[in-house]
Amino acid sequence: MSSPRFEVWGAPIRHSKSPALHKAAYAALNLDWDYRASHVDSEELARHFHTLGPEVGGLSLTMPLKEGILELVSDHRGPVDLLHAANTAVRDADGVWWLDNTDWWGAWKTLEQFGGIDGQRVWLLGAGATARAVLYALAQGAPESVTLVVRSAERAQVTAVLGSTLGLHTEVALFDDLPDEAPHWVLSTLPGGVIPEAEGLERVSHSAHLFDIAYDPWPSGLAQLWSGSDHHVVSGLPMLAYQALGQVRTFVGGSSTQPLAGETEVFQAMRKAVGLHD
Repeated sequence: MSSPRFEVWGAPIRHSKSPALHKAAYAALNLDWDYRASHVDSEELARHFHTLGPEVGGLSLTMPLKEGILELVSDHRGPVDLLHAANTAVRDADGVWWLDNTDWWGAWKTLEQFGGIDGQRVWLLGAGATARAVLYALAQGAPESVTLVVRSAERAQVTAVLGSTLGLHTEVALFDDLPDEAPHWVLSTLPGGVIPEAEGLERVSHSAHLFDIAYDPWPSGLAQLWSGSDHHVVSGLPMLAYQALGQVRTFVGGSSTQPLAGETEVFQAMRKAVGLHD
């Protein structure tokens, strides 16, 4: 395809910054490629996917499509099956689709950027697909412990088992019964408008770093809770930019682990496009 098109799918999708990130990357690479956002919900996913024209070379997927796409494409690469989620669908030169997940890499690169988590206690808020990607990212390092903070311990069991499978010392706690020992990092995979009712979070806001995967609205409720903190308060934008870089690698070169030619300049253009500054 001389001028392929790529899309990000989700519902809602208007707030997505993926078009800005991808278009900036393609411009920096001198590629005449298009990227657009399309409103697609779970009920529409199969119909939209099976009627895609040949000009579409790949997709970025948001929840809950990250799980729904697994049934439609049989070739799962990287940690897709382990995480039971794919944020990237790629059509190869023969027209065959395959899936990848770059969310975990986005989370890992963001944590690295802010000093990493080796030897540190981590509270991970939430236990869904994004939390599983963050767990996989944490397993690339050596945290002292990971506590899944959730509303329902039963619903967190699958994610807790994944943490143990990855070799992480993983425990489960409820929002209304937080551990006494404060964490070094609080990582939130909760929706941006959600402010969990947990007095313990305000307590640790003065002693822990916050990485909230939310970025719209920003500051999120949790970021506002951390407003008086001297510690890092990190939005989801750096993670979004890194996972998009992984997708661009995949769309351009067929591998999310293979750096692009001139990648430093490409990533600078991507960061600038969404207001991130060094």
